[in-house]
Amino acid sequence: MSTPAPAPKQRHRGRTTAIVLVSVLVVLAVLVVVAEFVLRGVVDRMVAQQVEQSLPDGTTGSVEAHAKGVIIPQLIGGSLDDVDIASKRITVDGIPLAADVTVHDVPIDGAGAVHDVDGTVTLASSSIKDLAKYSPLFERMSLVNGGVELSGKTAVLGYQISYLARGSVVAQGDGRGITITPKTVRITNSALDLDVGAIPGVTNTPVPVCTARFLPQDLRVRSLDVTKQQATVRIVADELPLSERGLQTTGRC
Repeated sequence: MSTPAPAPKQRHRGRTTAIVLVSVLVVLAVLVVVAEFVLRGVVDRMVAQQVEQSLPDGTTGSVEAHAKGVIIPQLIGGSLDDVDIASKRITVDGIPLAADVTVHDVPIDGAGAVHDVDGTVTLASSSIKDLAKYSPLFERMSLVNGGVELSGKTAVLGYQISYLARGSVVAQGDGRGITITPKTVRITNSALDLDVGAIPGVTNTPVPVCTARFLPQDLRVRSLDVTKQQATVRIVADELPLSERGLQTTGRC
């Protein structure tokens, strides 16, 4: 009888090696997924805490952050490509609002600047009335579709009158504020017999409101969308330094 060839043992040994290699690769893949999951949570918390600690004076609230894409390569590269930063409720100078902002090129070490900042700040109708305190012309402000409703007092023909006006709202060209222009105005003093179709110094008189005082100085207001329920303000910046000057110093008008 002839001696059996050893080839089957070699094939069996090869299959065993392949199984071991596949098993090792699977374990490594699982470890990478776990590491990605853990690192994502750490990075998101780190970014959120850094933003909370850098909020301007008079600003309070909690922040959530979410880094997009696969984290590990970005950590190796030293910066995060895109990060969403949001707060469902943040209070600025006593005024509650919500914010949702996307930033790009976020340095891992917190030094330097982020780029192409683009986001929205949303104020509910209940928050808008508090903005009247920043203009001596108005006593109260509320939202209407496409603009605001304003109430106040002024002197006309020697009479002290109260008025109610509806006005348009637009972003200023330099992005540092908004401009409210009262359009339709009516007198609300029932005791006065005045027929005034327009109130001098009020009707069609643009009233600037500085929004820069609420935002880091490099942020600008790009546009507004106003409904009866809320006002949504788009804010942008080409670059925003991650420093006390960049985040804690608010702008001026």
